[in-house]
Amino acid sequence: MKLEEGKATVKYEPMTPEMSSSGFYYGGEPFERDIDTELFNQIAEIAMQAIQSKSSHINGRIMGSGMVTIEINNSKQKAILAPNSRIKENLEKLLEKTKPKNP
Repeated sequence: MKLEEGKATVKYEPMTPEMSSSGFYYGGEPFERDIDTELFNQIAEIAMQAIQSKSSHINGRIMGSGMVTIEINNSKQKAILAPNSRIKENLEKLLEKTKPKNP
């Protein structure tokens, strides 16, 4: 996600079978689209909470885990979220709203 000059966009780069722990999981089609700034702010807030919530973190990627990366002023912060963490579920619910509608 990025916010530039008041315009918010989200970019989805899905997991591919080559990247997945099972070797089969496919996260869907990639996309990039505009979103409203209110949704952007909600997602950004939960993503920051996910980075800061050390109790939700695990050390390595496992099936069902989620990775969050935040970049602010060219400084990146990353966290791997446990499969059943509440914050991961909350973030996924918000991100679901960014998906393009199927025709």
